[in-house]
Amino acid sequence: MIEKNRKRKKDKIKKIRSNQKGMALLTTIIFVFVLVSLGVALLTMTNNDTKMSTLQRESNKAFYLADAGIEDTFWKLNTSTENGGMGTGWRESSYYPDDTGTASEYYQVKIEKIGVDADGEDIIKITSQGTVFGEEFSSGQRRIEVTAEIDYPLESMYDYAILSEKIILFQGTPGPDVVGDVHSNDDILVSGHFADTYTGLATCSGDTNDINSANTGAPKIDVPVVDYEELKTRALADEAASGEVHYHTGNISLGNGEVRNWTGIHFIEGSLEAKNGSEIHVTNGAIIATGDVDIKNGALFDIYNDDTYIDINDPITALALAAQGDIKIYAKSTIQKGVVQSVLADGTPEGYIELKNGCEVTGSIISDTVYLRNKSTVNYPASGINEMTKKGDPFFKKTSWREIY
Repeated sequence: MIEKNRKRKKDKIKKIRSNQKGMALLTTIIFVFVLVSLGVALLTMTNNDTKMSTLQRESNKAFYLADAGIEDTFWKLNTSTENGGMGTGWRESSYYPDDTGTASEYYQVKIEKIGVDADGEDIIKITSQGTVFGEEFSSGQRRIEVTAEIDYPLESMYDYAILSEKIILFQGTPGPDVVGDVHSNDDILVSGHFADTYTGLATCSGDTNDINSANTGAPKIDVPVVDYEELKTRALADEAASGEVHYHTGNISLGNGEVRNWTGIHFIEGSLEAKNGSEIHVTNGAIIATGDVDIKNGALFDIYNDDTYIDINDPITALALAAQGDIKIYAKSTIQKGVVQSVLADGTPEGYIELKNGCEVTGSIISDTVYLRNKSTVNYPASGINEMTKKGDPFFKKTSWREIY
């Protein structure tokens, strides 16, 4: 009996051990749970990566919007109102332009004056914030801050053998001899055969160019100003240093046999006339007149300036002959070297310059109207003259850049 019970128990245990149906189910459940957990984790990671990628994309877009705001602001500041900008004096507290922004993507700019430089010019701070509004978890915002101050470009003062506000007329056969480029803010006219031998570049802003009809409609060129007050001051200084008269009050008219040997700057409050048989010789200096200059045929007239006088860092030394009225040189004359210019004290070209009868200028001719007759000569460039520079229009330049966030 006991043996029988033992055998029965042993068979029962054996049967339980041999039955694997429950274990398979349990294993399946555990495996499915593990798969579901992995799937959920993978989906979560993917979703987070998507969110992070979207955030990064929108943040980058906001950064470039902020940067675009900075560049747009500098363009507005450094472009005149005539050319579509706002000018350096423009200040705006906050804006986002309709043409570059939308309701969901835009930049806002704030311009603040934060001080002045040594010249009394504004120092400004420009803050540009780029904003992108997207779906949940996909908005971005970045901000850039830039400081800027006024600077001036250096521009060449004397680029042309001849520069006129109105007409340039070349007359005669074979005509005058010109080496260098010429420009008129109006028209260029030729009477004779000057165009047959001229090899320079002739441009004009008007619609008539008898030298090259294709070179019309060019941008206008600003005529350099003449600082008459500074020239007067220097003439007085030369007078004090030499003990000779350099500042002349009233008109000067030289007759036959009269001779002037001048050195330095001579400033005439009035007009200068040199008649037949008179002589004017200038060394390392200039003649400046508030009226007209009339050098008649039969007079002797020359100005010689060397490299010890002409200073490329001092534009005043470029001038050889300047007047607020007309300049007529009919004598066989030599101006070596310098600028011959007719312009008012306020910088407005008004008078004319007329050269003929073998007058030779090594340098530049600048006036409202220029007449070059047969046998006159203009040679450009002259050493030192073509290196003269002036301040251009003011502009704001960046002095610092940083991203705030």
